[in-house]
Amino acid sequence: MRATRLTRPFCVLVLCMTVGCTTVPRKYLSEAVPNLTFSTLAAAPQLYHSRLVVLGAVIVREELREGGLWLHVKNRPLNKDYRPQLPPTPYDPEAGSYWIVVENPQTLPNSYRHWGDMTVVGRVIGQGPDNEPLLKMVYVRGWGVTSTHNGVWEHVVDMNYVPSMPAAVRGELGQQ
Repeated sequence: MRATRLTRPFCVLVLCMTVGCTTVPRKYLSEAVPNLTFSTLAAAPQLYHSRLVVLGAVIVREELREGGLWLHVKNRPLNKDYRPQLPPTPYDPEAGSYWIVVENPQTLPNSYRHWGDMTVVGRVIGQGPDNEPLLKMVYVRGWGVTSTHNGVWEHVVDMNYVPSMPAAVRGELGQQ
């Protein structure tokens, strides 16, 4: 009986650690372009328009543009656990830069400026300045210089607050 009492909490703890400590949630990994490297994306970003991608990054600078926060980042290749790593050399094709747009920057954790590395899940929306890939951030896992700066952010849309128009209001021919 004592073994059963200890087994249940241990199993719950292991489950929480497995689910809670994953770098990228499975729902994003199943939708993202598999095994995409930065150099492949940078060579032809138009091929991945509207597709979900997973990349590593470190913030170089930030700008407020068009109502959102634009982060200019240097790519960091991801390891098998989706943790960002330094590229082999500064001249490596994986050492390029790209832009990330955060639509609602007020929701970012305050610690994001202290993130030394980030694992970014974003939707390719085009090309930014200098024809670098431009992503709309969907999810990010940031690692700070110290563990107190670690954080996670996710773009969440509450469908209860998305305005909709009843069909009767749209008009006889369905126009809005």
